[in-house]
Amino acid sequence: MNYIHKATIILGITTSVLSGIPVAVYAAQEAPTRIQQMNFQEYYNQGVQKLEQGNFNGAIEDFSRVVQLNPKYYEGFCLRGLAKSQLGDFKAAVIDFDQALRLNPNHTDAYNSRGTAHAELGSIEAAITDFNQVLRIDPKSVDAYYNRGFLNYRQGNHKLAIADFNQALQINPNLADAYGNRGLAEYALGDRKSAITDLQQAANLFQRQGDTPRYQQTQALLQQIQM
Repeated sequence: MNYIHKATIILGITTSVLSGIPVAVYAAQEAPTRIQQMNFQEYYNQGVQKLEQGNFNGAIEDFSRVVQLNPKYYEGFCLRGLAKSQLGDFKAAVIDFDQALRLNPNHTDAYNSRGTAHAELGSIEAAITDFNQVLRIDPKSVDAYYNRGFLNYRQGNHKLAIADFNQALQINPNLADAYGNRGLAEYALGDRKSAITDLQQAANLFQRQGDTPRYQQTQALLQQIQM
């Protein structure tokens, strides 16, 4: 059950950039010409559409044009980084997220996405630092709690993982992944009864949400634990 939760799944961690992508705003120091503004908006809209459609190479091209037209537009760097992450180019993605954060040090999506990329690269401490930063800015970020909990679980810090999954579930009680991984952390600590309860809740939610593969995976885990 290797999930890091996100709107767009990468390794089970979550990056919620695609949910609620902001409207592009041309914010260069000098007033843009009408043609520049039109091109900027067109490339941005195209990039968002391609990102949502899974055309990640096309999205990278469009967001590259966006940041060429306005090098101070941090969202362009963040979304280009997300597209690179989806292609597995995590080192290049981190460079884009770094730039987005230089331009906007409070950009929680960039921290969360960079944390995901760091996790994919095996830089667990850097990833946890980024998720901590998200929570400093937004204490109600379900993605950051879940992602940090997932990494704590992977590191064997089961009590810390459970605490993070508890926080995530307070914010989103329908987060099936959090129930599943909390159940696994409880099982690792010898709390078989709680583990079964949480895994059953995860299975119920996966079934309700139409996620048949994870429902079947969770049911298989339950059978192993109950034997």
